[in-house]
Amino acid sequence: MKIIVKLFFILGIAFGGLGLLYSFSMLFALNGLGEIFEINEARSVKTEIIRDSTHIRILYSYKVEGKVYQDNYKMFVEYFEQCGIDTIVVKYNKYFPMVSFIDGVPLKIRQQKINMFLSTFFLVFLILVWKLSNRDKWIKTYEEVGNRPWLYPDDKTIKNSFRRLVNRLFKK
Repeated sequence: MKIIVKLFFILGIAFGGLGLLYSFSMLFALNGLGEIFEINEARSVKTEIIRDSTHIRILYSYKVEGKVYQDNYKMFVEYFEQCGIDTIVVKYNKYFPMVSFIDGVPLKIRQQKINMFLSTFFLVFLILVWKLSNRDKWIKTYEEVGNRPWLYPDDKTIKNSFRRLVNRLFKK
């Protein structure tokens, strides 16, 4: 049981760490931390706008050096109108052309900042629980759960299904 508790902790740390690393690298590639990379405007862009009553979805694809890249945005109609965009201009990172954004809509940078905050919060929560909790009590509790009566096999000699269930629940 100690191995299982430790495994869940390690998987949680790995999951949170990978989320933090991905969000930070995307924020870095989108120039969310300053003008680090050169950003170019995509020339051959195909866009499709799907609009319903509350959301707007912008699908776009662009070509860089013979490779086609595609991405999409989904946002509220009010937010799109608040950005005040007349024409959709797609910009991409010169060194990482798969990283792109629509000029004038800071949605991707904001999303990466939120993901970084959530990943950091998750990691801090896991570390605090691991450091401040009584792991031996957890292990004992989970071992007791493994001995619960509803996990005992059915007694096939009892024909009534209700009595068989009661016998299974209250077996000692």
